Amino acid sequence: MKTKILQKNIPQPHYRIRRSVVGSVVMPNSLLLRIGRGFLLLGVFACTAFVAFGAPLPTADTQTLAGAWNTTIVFDDPNLPSCTTVGLETSDGGIVAQGCDVSESPGYGQWRRIGPREFAVTFIGVVFGPAGTGITSTYKVRATVHMSQDGQTSSGPFLTEVFALDGTLLFSATGTVNRERVAVEPLP
Repeated sequence: MKTKILQKNIPQPHYRIRRSVVGSVVMPNSLLLRIGRGFLLLGVFACTAFVAFGAPLPTADTQTLAGAWNTTIVFDDPNLPSCTTVGLETSDGGIVAQGCDVSESPGYGQWRRIGPREFAVTFIGVVFGPAGTGITSTYKVRATVHMSQDGQTSSGPFLTEVFALDGTLLFSATGTVNRERVAVEPLP
């Protein structure tokens, strides 16, 4: 036995409603919805622009070294030249520190917070001899760095040790490291 579905005679409007399919949902594509979507997109773009360019940049966290730094190295021995170089500390405690001379590889190591605004730093690297001689020695740098109140600068004493490839200490030097955070500068 077949059942017959009765359709009531429902009056149809004299205009057509266009519909769009979004995923598996059918939505009316009315002018009001299009205007609403436009304002929503405009709001998202405005918020993004404000966050990226108009909002003040957050101040540095004084309990982490994470970030990029311009570093000035001043040795206690006046016969050793000072230098300025760059470094990068990661949020998980990693360090990449550029050497002061092309004969030095970047240093790779770790930092750890040891107190309020105080950090222990250790990194190692290699020293290259003249062309064709390869690695002639290794170095290790250890420092205790104190962060400023605003988190934009840090400084502290360091010890650098240079070792022969067999591990014999060849040279050591002490000094002070002064660092300034590299800040984000939006385009003018």
